[in-house]
Amino acid sequence: MRNWLIIYDIQDNKRLSKVAKVMKDYGIRVQNSVFEAIAEYKDIQCLREKIKTILKDDDSVVYFDICNKDWNKQKKFGCGDNTIYKYKNFEIY
Repeated sequence: MRNWLIIYDIQDNKRLSKVAKVMKDYGIRVQNSVFEAIAEYKDIQCLREKIKTILKDDDSVVYFDICNKDWNKQKKFGCGDNTIYKYKNFEIY
């Protein structure tokens, strides 16, 4: 499994909702347009294909593949639930 940070900027609210709905099947929303996912590369490729059918030219999605060493360095601050991975386990087959 690999660590992914996925960020997006979608210009239309209808497309934005569609992208967020697809993303929820692959990871956990950590901010409005930011998801974290723990998945294999092939699963992220599948996600990319699904997202690509929704996007228009003025939209963007960026996928960061982050190594375990750097992933474990993250520090989260604020009111959000920082323990979410302790309770949710996403395994994509």
